[in-house]
Amino acid sequence: MPAVIAPPAPTGMIPAVSATSAATSGCPQQWKWTLVEYRKLGETGFFRGLKTMLIDGELLTMAMPNPPHDTTLTLAANYLRTACPVGYYVRDQQGFDIGTRTDPGPDLAVVPGSVRDYAACTPTAAVLIIEVADSSLAFDLTTKAELYATAGVPDYWVIDVEGRCLHVFRDPVTLPAGLGATAYSVHLTLAATDIVSPLAAPHATVTVADLLP
Repeated sequence: MPAVIAPPAPTGMIPAVSATSAATSGCPQQWKWTLVEYRKLGETGFFRGLKTMLIDGELLTMAMPNPPHDTTLTLAANYLRTACPVGYYVRDQQGFDIGTRTDPGPDLAVVPGSVRDYAACTPTAAVLIIEVADSSLAFDLTTKAELYATAGVPDYWVIDVEGRCLHVFRDPVTLPAGLGATAYSVHLTLAATDIVSPLAAPHATVTVADLLP
């Protein structure tokens, strides 16, 4: 599971919780990082050797990828590059902005446009996101699924390396009023022998086993 890290703010960075609000409440306040602060911190080299993500203002670290994860990621990336529809391209372990305090850093994302379209910004939309899960399966099936549903990603796949199966989430819908959340109404679990294709490329079929090491 991801671990939370809370490093001190570099000089010149402003905490998301102001001194005024902390003083008014009379008790310590949780520091909520923004995407701008998170990326500025990364530019300092603070995260060197760490795999990180920002979830609702919290900095999380993940276990470094192992060979089965890397092999699965490469197989999935190779498939996506052949299946990618015209007008889209595949991003490999790069940023994906959801709001102002969240960048889950998906393993693979099929986003609109071309590489140069994001020379000065980070995508906020995708037609397909894939996560490769070995030690992070529960997190990918819950927290990340809700985040991607909230972002309106229509097709979300989680490749379960140990379980040798593929979880496919589709059709994000807003939950009943008051819950303030969005979830996928469809969750399929496909075996290694099953065949699947992206919603955005229905003719680009692949056997689940071909995505596994």
